[in-house]
Amino acid sequence: MSLDLDNLEIIYERYYEISLQIKELIERGLYGELAAFISKKEMIFQEAKTLAERIQQTHEDASRLTELCRKIHNVEKANIEALTKIRDNLKSELQIVNKNTKLANAYAFSAQKNGSILDFSE
Repeated sequence: MSLDLDNLEIIYERYYEISLQIKELIERGLYGELAAFISKKEMIFQEAKTLAERIQQTHEDASRLTELCRKIHNVEKANIEALTKIRDNLKSELQIVNKNTKLANAYAFSAQKNGSILDFSE
């Protein structure tokens, strides 16, 4: 076992913990806080990528990380599915709002806003 492999395992565990925190934020509906966690996750991902490339060059056996990678994959997949569902719901709600706004604007009495040649209010 090398130090790089041990460090990669620690980084993967941190990545997994952040993915779980992101999952919890999604479930609680705290979308405003997601950006900070996603940027942390990106930094950890870059660290892991560097170490994984180094380990690959030395041809070390990293099979002990397979289960941890599987757990990360499952959490990430669940997060993507949850966010996709939220996005789709927001998209459909936005379409309804846009239709209602267009309808309201189409039937709004525009003479009061734009004025008229025959203005009886004076």
